[in-house]
This record gives sequence, structure tokens and C-alpha cells, in this order.
Amino acid sequence: MNTGMKIAAAAALLAAAGFAPEAQAKVNVNINLGAPAPFIVSSPAPVVVEQRGPRRFVIDQRPRFLYTPDLGFYVSVGAPYDIIYHQDRYYIYEGGEWYRSSNYGGPWVRVRQNRVPGRITRHRYEDIRSRRDYEYRRAENWERRERSRPDRDRDGSRDRYPQRDGDSPRWR
Repeated sequence: MNTGMKIAAAAALLAAAGFAPEAQAKVNVNINLGAPAPFIVSSPAPVVVEQRGPRRFVIDQRPRFLYTPDLGFYVSVGAPYDIIYHQDRYYIYEGGEWYRSSNYGGPWVRVRQNRVPGRITRHRYEDIRSRRDYEYRRAENWERRERSRPDRDRDGSRDRYPQRDGDSPRWR
């Protein structure tokens, strides 16, 4: 009987479950923390194009060049750039780069250091400037001395203090 009761109880349970209404449950959770973060699209990085063509150096008037015997070439005096004149070419060292031109007014073309004459590159640029300054002071003193000598004839024929030709400054 025990078994029969179990069967009857199971049948009653099944019959009751079949007639029960369906139960539905919904859960809706909404958490708002403010406006959504904007979607930022950055512009691409600017493209830097290396300048390969002629560089523009503005030189308003023809510079004076003074020969520096210790260096073996001419260096500009009073120009906006330190210009070197050697073997019918002009050279400028600017921003760690060498530029060359056949005319002091340009166009200036960047050249590799091995294309600059060794007579120029064997000296540090600071040494070139200091030798140029030394020769310039020497030339100023020479010209001042020449103007202040009253015993000198206009054509230079009567000179009590003859100077060697190598002592006079060489300008270009």
C-alpha cells in the first residue's frame, strides 16, 4: 500500500501541476553614471618632409673674405653667416650640416661631410672662427698703421719701414 499511495500522490501532483497558471518574473537593473565618454579620434601626426633641395640663406650684399694663412682658405667677415671660400666654391656650416654653392648668393645645396675639402673639415668650426677673428684684428691693425704713417708717399716709393708682402692682409 505504500507503493500505491506513492503512485496516487504522484498522479495528484501531476494533475495539479498541469492546471496551475504560468508564473513569469522579470528583473531590469539600470545604473546611470552620467553621459557616455566621447569617442575621440586624433588626427594623424604631421608628416615631416626632409628638405633635399637648395637651402635659402639670405645674404644681402657680397661679403668680404679674409685669407687665413693658418687655415689655407678665405673666411667671410661681417656676413650674417660664416662663409668659407675655397677652390672657387663657397661653404656654410649650419645646424650640423655643410652647404655648398658656386655663388655666395646661392643656391645652397647640402653636401655630405666627405664632399667638403679636407683642408676645411680638418679644423673644428670654432677654431676656424677664432683664426678668422685673429686675422681680422691683425688686418685692422695693419690698415690703421698704414693710414697713420706720415712718411709714406702716396705711391709707396719712400718707405722707411719696409714690410714683407706676406705680412699684409689678403682680402677677396
